[in-house]
Amino acid sequence: MGEEIYRLKAYPSSTQIGKAAEALVRKHPCLKEKNSDTGWDGWKNSLRHKVGNQRKKLAKAGIKEVAINAGKRSRTNPEGAAPRASINRPRRGEANFLPSYPSGETRESLETRRLEMVEQYKRTSAERDVPLIHQHIMCTFALRREEIITTSPAVSELKDTWPALFYETQLYSEFHQITNQHLPHVFYAALDEYAPQLIGLYKKKKTGLVGEKMEQLFLAYQQQDKNDIYATRTAALAGLPIYLKEDSSDIFKTCKDEMEFYEGAVALVADVDEEEVPAGVPFSPRQVFIVLEDQVVMTHPLWTDALVCLFGLIYALHLSYPEKCSGFFEFIQVVLLKLDDRRKQLKPKLQTLKNELV
Repeated sequence: MGEEIYRLKAYPSSTQIGKAAEALVRKHPCLKEKNSDTGWDGWKNSLRHKVGNQRKKLAKAGIKEVAINAGKRSRTNPEGAAPRASINRPRRGEANFLPSYPSGETRESLETRRLEMVEQYKRTSAERDVPLIHQHIMCTFALRREEIITTSPAVSELKDTWPALFYETQLYSEFHQITNQHLPHVFYAALDEYAPQLIGLYKKKKTGLVGEKMEQLFLAYQQQDKNDIYATRTAALAGLPIYLKEDSSDIFKTCKDEMEFYEGAVALVADVDEEEVPAGVPFSPRQVFIVLEDQVVMTHPLWTDALVCLFGLIYALHLSYPEKCSGFFEFIQVVLLKLDDRRKQLKPKLQTLKNELV
């Protein structure tokens, strides 16, 4: 049973192991423990150790998903890191976190494919062999994940070594390989479903600073065509940080001159005509710059589409959510995309919002 749990998830949470132990006892009532509050506490501990032993066995066999965390402090390695320090594991619902190389491929053969892709991107878009690029990007997924997760290279370095990740089609392909989801399709289907409810909740906020900011947002929204789905999507997303009482000013920015430079670890900078833009989210930008580590990595004409690309880049490049606006991105992950590994509880305000939308 420990092997079966590992097959489903290499690093299950304590709650998930508990549910497995409970299911075991329900399936076989004769296994119920008499001196246990739940009847399966001992089985839970046993399964936790079984899964841990399975990870150790596979780490020795070179399975990358668990081998990356091998070599921690022990009797034979007293200088190593603490066993629970910096564990590299799926934390945001990743289905393929750190896969092994494809059968028949080596690091050298995959590196050859990577170099061929780099050469393709030195050509003009009309000259590129798109089927070859797609074939190589799919095949080199394991090499790319290994490099990104184990060494955390700078974004500028990744643009040189893996330029395909900064093109929309290949970025969505990468997100699909990581999560088994088509990002824009799932994102917009969920957003269109929840947008009327979100806007209804926002309208109830009429007092205090939150109420003032919401009023500014809806004044701008009322000037838009009510049949414009993009305006509704923008209003639903723009009001979310306000509703969660998060400061999004360092992430959602505007400028009136595309030559202006904005620093930011993670940011969307919209080129606009207006002097004042509620929540920093414009309804009709000239274009939107996606900024990572103080440099523009992609551009998009629509703010919502730029946000989808930014979210895809956070997953593809294994970046952390901006601390001041983490609830906003967790909403996208857990509520819109339903990528929840249930390892940690949501923030109270986000959990309340999620409950109101169900």
